[in-house]
Order: sequence, then structure tokens, then C-alpha cells
Amino acid sequence: MTFDDRIAIVGMHLKLPTGIDTAEGFWQLLIDGRDVFTRGPVTGGRVNLTSHIADANWFAAEPFGISEYEAGLTDPQHRLLLELAWECLRTAGSGQDSVTGVFSSCSPSSFFEEILLHRPDLWARNVSQILEGTQGDYLATRIAYRLGLTGPALHIGTGCSSSLVALNQAIQALNAFQCDRALVAAASIHSPGETGYEVREGGIYSADGYCRPFADDANGTVPGNGAAVILLKRLEDALADGDPVHAVVLGSAVNNDGDRKVGFVAPSIDGQLDCVTTALDNAELEPALVSYLEAHGTGTRVGDPIELRALAKAYGTPGPGGRHLGSVKANIGHCDVAAGLFGLIKTALILTHATLPPQINLTAPTTAHDWSDGSLSIARTAVDLRAGRDADAPLIAGVSSLGVGGTNAHVLLQDARSLIGADEADRRTPRPVVRIPGRIPYEAVVHPESSGDEAGAGVQADADSAATAAPVADTVLFELFSQHTAEPVTALDEDFFALGGDSFGLLHLLDEIDRLTGVELSVEEFTARPTAAHVRARLDAAAAAGAAAGAAGPAAATGDRGDSADDAGADDADADGADAEAIRAIADRHAGLTLADAVADPDGPVLLTGATGFVGAHVLADLLAAGRQVVCVLRGGEERRAAVVEQLRSITGWDPARERLVTCVAGDITRPRLGLDGPVYDTLADRVAWVIHSAAAVNHVYPYAGLAAVNTDSAAGIVEFAATTRRKALTYLSTTAVFSTAAYAPGSEITAGPVTALPPESDGYGRSKALAEHHFRHAGELGLSAVVLRIPNVFGDRTSRRINAGDAIWSWTKAILMTGHYPRSFDMTGDELFQALPGDVVARVVTGEARPTGEPGCRFVNAVPNLVCSSRGMLAGLHTAGHHPESLADADWYRMVADLDPRDVWVASLAGRLADRPETGLPLRLHRFPLDDDPAVAEAVNHNAVWSPADLAGYLAAPELVSPTALTRTEH
Repeated sequence: MTFDDRIAIVGMHLKLPTGIDTAEGFWQLLIDGRDVFTRGPVTGGRVNLTSHIADANWFAAEPFGISEYEAGLTDPQHRLLLELAWECLRTAGSGQDSVTGVFSSCSPSSFFEEILLHRPDLWARNVSQILEGTQGDYLATRIAYRLGLTGPALHIGTGCSSSLVALNQAIQALNAFQCDRALVAAASIHSPGETGYEVREGGIYSADGYCRPFADDANGTVPGNGAAVILLKRLEDALADGDPVHAVVLGSAVNNDGDRKVGFVAPSIDGQLDCVTTALDNAELEPALVSYLEAHGTGTRVGDPIELRALAKAYGTPGPGGRHLGSVKANIGHCDVAAGLFGLIKTALILTHATLPPQINLTAPTTAHDWSDGSLSIARTAVDLRAGRDADAPLIAGVSSLGVGGTNAHVLLQDARSLIGADEADRRTPRPVVRIPGRIPYEAVVHPESSGDEAGAGVQADADSAATAAPVADTVLFELFSQHTAEPVTALDEDFFALGGDSFGLLHLLDEIDRLTGVELSVEEFTARPTAAHVRARLDAAAAAGAAAGAAGPAAATGDRGDSADDAGADDADADGADAEAIRAIADRHAGLTLADAVADPDGPVLLTGATGFVGAHVLADLLAAGRQVVCVLRGGEERRAAVVEQLRSITGWDPARERLVTCVAGDITRPRLGLDGPVYDTLADRVAWVIHSAAAVNHVYPYAGLAAVNTDSAAGIVEFAATTRRKALTYLSTTAVFSTAAYAPGSEITAGPVTALPPESDGYGRSKALAEHHFRHAGELGLSAVVLRIPNVFGDRTSRRINAGDAIWSWTKAILMTGHYPRSFDMTGDELFQALPGDVVARVVTGEARPTGEPGCRFVNAVPNLVCSSRGMLAGLHTAGHHPESLADADWYRMVADLDPRDVWVASLAGRLADRPETGLPLRLHRFPLDDDPAVAEAVNHNAVWSPADLAGYLAAPELVSPTALTRTEH
């Protein structure tokens, strides 16, 4: 083997019971001769023994952009490995841009088994999420995706030898230059409900709860819990990058026993012997040089003697200082697929410290092996490995891992000091561990003491009887609904979507209602009124119609069941009719519009509305930085130039010399021809190349009638201007508030496209913006090149840390700061607060990634990150910024906020009506916006999202949080 073929272990991160979460903590356990178990009495053939990781159910979802709901459906094994991989790479520091591979293993998911056994309702609603969050096939690829790793991502399953086989695969990938770094990750985490095991004759588990590898009184192994991740690099790269080197891999091998054994689960001397000798050949190593062997060593009466014979035969007579043998399973138990990786980490620590820890639980070596040839020995006390050897002699060790089914792995390691020199090795001390922020506990989805099996049986019994009984009881409806919601439905007026229902569950629910009752409900009807109350009304109406038909004879029963809908259904029809009429009115307005034949010069000026607004100012700054001439339509014209410049000065990177590119013209976008003088309108219609419509009245209190002129009617004037004299490109800055209607279920995915349902009249902001979008949709149908760009909350850039003080987010935050309290419902797992982007990123998307192409048509772009700030994340940001508000019951807090001055905290005008709203205990879930068709936009928004507590802490220092803000802002 050449120097270039050697692989360095540059990072070792782990999690074990008793609070062990560093390699040095693990070493202390070993050198002290301790184990990690808590034991109770052995009673009735049951061994009471635990070794749980206390914080295995904790997870930091936010750094990975994972929603708390998704995290709650993810196996703790996957969550721990994702966190350890993050910490391993962050601690490593160097090579962050390197191609990194992931090679993973994990035990079969007890988390998954418990869901199948005890929560069939949860399984039915979340099949894909549960599979992706619990099955090993998705582990390596999940780590690669969440950490942005582009090397090979493979999950390895060979039973107990999995993690050492994964290491072998990682070594091959590094030496084939498929990657520059490789993470090897393995976990075996059992359910916290497991508190021991039953001892069975012929089984592998110890009858007394102690694992005694190679001991004469060994009677089996014990299950362990643990997770570990190591980072590998080619040695030459590690040395060049200044990495710490824990140990160096000299060679490895993997094979299978084949049929050279008495049964499938039996071990094979020949198979193990071949694996070890192949590893020695690959390492070009003499067996006598190996001074320590970390064996598989499970403490079973059959397996240990066979492994001892294979190792003794492969290694033969040792060199000076002898050859010792050990097994970490006595200390931490059998960690299943992760066992080999823990054995490797232990061995690397032994080589680093040049000390062999005592092999615990050994009274006397097994008499089933002949120890007389001296090829192997076991240390019952700590041993200095350099004793009896030359000071500069290499310390070399082997690690074995054997899988049920016969896949064997063997790896050879050398200490770093003998290879790169003592001074160089000492200089490369391990870096302090970088801990992942924001870990919070997640409640188990299954509570064994109340598994829900009986409830499931009850549902079926009720359903079966209801099929022949009328009317259907409310309890049956509640059970049917609850099978498709995250939280149980217990009242007629509870919203299906608010309780975690989704479109997939909705289809199943409607089908079950139809099969049970014979009443058909459409998706549109149900989404308009998604409650059991509406279903009850429809069932009662159908029953009444059926009774009337029975009395009047067959002819009376031929009518459509839907004709008997309740008054609410009629109201829905009226609402649908009003929406359709509003959209038709927009089409009618543009029906007679004549599109200019000439096309504007693409390098001509840009007409911008809303330049004095927060978003518009960022767009203006970006256009000016690119050297574009910009015409700003403002009430007051040049008199408002000072206001425009004031906004620009607050934006990072503003150059006063660019002011010459700005022209301010007097206008009013709510009036015909944009309120421009006739000659000015005509001149601009001839010169302008691109119109960006950013102006809006942002108000979450007013109904539609109060916002229609600015937000909707102005869009008609913009489209008419773009079609006049020369055809101009169009960009409309819209909002995700257009989806604030029951037709778009909470937490659902919304693809780019026209809105298909309008928010109600009471939601003036969302409805006015949604109708404005239809103006631009028609512009595209007429032949203009248009973009409707939906954006989330917008903050200042990360340098200036400005906030848009009128935004509801910051007004509520100011209310928290002024009252010193926050609503109790804020501290809730899975409660999603907002999605946000810095203003400069929004501007870049407007002028770059989502710029009109020039082709006719309207392109819809949802420029919204899928990284969400939760309410708990906001609380963590407040703490980071030095604020420590206290929890208060929701009703009390809202009443406290209602007493604030609305001129200073505009949400005070909303708080009063919220005070009587009951605390549901249900988290808010935001929409998700897949951007598969817009990869450039996806990269821009998801890589720049503002959502972490550290991000928020910077913005929380903004002076606007202590200054008055306006209730209504018209940004033009």
C-alpha cells in the first residue's frame, strides 16, 4: 500500500447513554472500566435492564429546514445521525466545499413498528412521510440532502457488520476519488418503552444482564443504544488541510461465509479467517506487527470461541509486547448495526492514548479456546501499549465485525504519531465540538399505556353498525374525521384542516362517508365548509328527503340529493357566484383592450410603483445598481424624491451617484391613466420597457372594499399602460396571502399557477391581491410578457438588519416586548410562524431569476422559502437577543395587547377580537411551495431564508421595534 492509499480518521462524534456525547467521554468510560447500564432484578425469566439515551427524543429541526411536524414523524435514529453529521462537518471546519459522501446504517425502526401497531390512524394519514422518516433506504440520502452533500450516498445493510462494511465502502469511494470526504454514520436506538428482555433457551441475550466477551461464564450479549458518525479523508489531504488525525486506516476487507457453515445464522471459521487475511494483504502488513484486536466479541458461548480460533489462526505469533484482545460490548452492549463503528472508535482512542483499557466482566478466559500459544491475551487492567516496544514503533490494531448471515468485515488501523511524527500529531489536536443549536424535545407519537388499539376496534364496530342504522351518530362522524386528522375531532364545528387534515385524507374521508351513508359530498363543497357540522346537515337533509320520498312514492325520490343541502350550502354557492362574477368583470374590462404592435426597447427605462415602500426601495436599489434608468410614479412627483432617497440610503451598498438614474413623476395609480398628465403618459408609454408594480396597501384589518382601489383596480391601469404604444414587460409583486382560504389546506403544497379560489370579502388584503393577479393573467393571455411573483415576509438585508415595521410579524413582536409576555400557545411544538427573505434577495429574484422572458404569457412564481420560523424559534431569537418574556394565557395576553395604543402597535386593533378565541392546542401550519420548475429561484430563496433564532436576534435590535408604526401603509 502506498502513502496515498491511506485514509485518515479526522472526526469522531457519538451519542451513548449516561450522557456520553464526546469521544473523550467515551474514553473515560472505557479507562474507568464502567458500563452504561441500569439494572433491576431478574424476575420470572425477565432481565430488567436499560441503557437509554436521555435526550434521544430531542432534535434541532430548524437548522435543516425540517418542519416540526415532519420531525415528529422521523425515527430518532435518523434525527440523531443528522445532528451528529452536522456537528462532525462543522467541527471539522476545513473542506466545507469538498465533495462529501455518506455511508449509513441503522437498526430496524422500533419507532415505525410502534406506529403500525398502535397508531394506524397516523399511518393512514402520513404514509410517505413515515416511510421516508423511518426506513433505512432514505437515511443516507436524507443526510446528503439536508447537508448539501454531493458525493455517493449509500445505505448499507448487512446486519451487525453493517457500519464496518459501510466504512469499507467509504474507503473505496475515497480511493476511487468519488468523493474527497466521507461520513460513515450508524445508529441503533430502541424505543424508550423497552426496559429489558425475556431470556429464552438458545437465545443470544444474557441471562443476568451482563455481557462477558471471551469469559468462561459468558452466557450471552445485552442490547445497547448508541449513534456514531466518523469523518474520513485521504491522508495526504488531511495533512495538507491541517486536520487532526485520530488514526490511519491501512487496509480493510469484506466477504461472506457462503455455505461454509452449519446454518444461515451460524458463524464460520473459514469465512472470518479469509476476511482477516485479505485485509492484512490489502494493508501489505505482517500479522506480527498487530498489537491489539477489537473483536466482534458478543459474549455468546458459540460465537466467541469460533471468532477466537479464526483470529488466532490468522495472526499467529505476536511481536514484542504481545497482542491483546478486547470487545467494547461489555461496556455499551451490542449496538447492532453500529457495533463495528463503536469498536473502531474505541480502537482509534486506544492508539491515540497508547493505552489499553481493562476488559470488564471477565473473571476467567473461556476454556473453549486454547490460549497457550500466546497469539492472543486479554487485559483485565489498563496496559501501556508502548511497554516492551521501541518508542518509535508503530501501534497497529485490527477491528472485526461479523454480521448474521455471514458478511464479515475487518479493518486495520495505525496510530498517527508513528506515521506523521509525534510533534506533528500533537500539533493536530482535535477541535472543540461545534454543537448544533435549537434542540427541543419531541413527544413520542405512541404512548404504549394508551395505544389506541381499542379505539380503532370501536371505530370499526360503530361504522359497521351505522351502515344499517339511521341516523349516523355524531360520535361516528368524529371517529371518521379523526382517522384523517393529526388531532382528534371532538366537536361538530371543528375545522378538518385546522386539525391537521390534508387533501389526501380528505379524499378518503369523503369516500368513507359515501360508503357509510350513501351521501356524496364534492371536494369543493367540503373544502368550503370542512366541519362535521356541515356533514351532519347534509346527512339530515338526505334522511329527510328520503323519508319524504318514501311517503310520496318512487316518483318523488328521483331528485338530486344535493338539492336538499343546508342553508350554509346556499351561502357557499352565493360566495362562489360572487367570486366568479368578480373574475368575469376583470376579463370583461380587458376584452376590448388593443395590444400595441411595436415592442419596447428592452434597454429602455423601468417604470416602478411603490418606490417609497420597503420592498419597492430594495427593487429600486437593485435596478440602479445594474445601471437601469427608473421612473418612479409617486403622489407628489419630484417633491417625494427626498423620501425615495431616504429609503435608498438605508440599504446596504447604496451609492449616491446612482440618484441621477431616478426620475420621479407625479401620478396616482388608483386613477385612470395612472393619474399621469396626458403628455407624460404618452411619453412614458413610448419609452418604458418594463413595468414593476410593487405598490400596495398592506392592511390585515380592512375588508375588500377598503383596499380594492389601490390593490386591485390599479392593476387594470398598469396592464393598460403596458399594452399602450409599445408592448412592455410586466412584473407584479404579489403575496402568499392570496391563499388564505379554506380551499388551500394548512400545510399543503401549492404549485405555481393562478389562484383557483379567492379569500373572503372580510380578508381585504388577500382578496384584493388575488384579484389583481387575474389582471396580470389576462395580460399574458392578451400577449404581454408578465410575471406574477408571490413573495413572503420581507426583512432588510443581513447587514443593515432593517425590518418592515408595519408587518404583522414585527407588530406582534413589539407587543411581546412592550408587555413582557407572550401567549402560551406560542410555546407549542410544530407551530409555524412565518417564511421570510431579506429584501435584497427579493430584489434579485425580481430583476434576475424571475424577470419576464419577453415571451407572451403570464408566469406565476412562488418565491417562498420552505424554511419556516416557528413560534418557538421566535422565542429562542428573543432569548438570544437578551429578551426574556414570560408565558401568559392567550386570552389574558390578547387583552393586555388590546390596551396598547394602535398607533404604536397596530395589532392592538386586532387583539380584542382574539381574546375570546379558545386555545385549541393545535399548531399553525404554513403552506409549502415546491419550486421544482424554477431551480434558480429555489436556490435563491431557500439558501437565503431568514428563519433561525440567530437571524432573528439580529433583526430584533432594530430601532423600529421601539418607534410608532402606522396601521395602514400605501406604498406608492
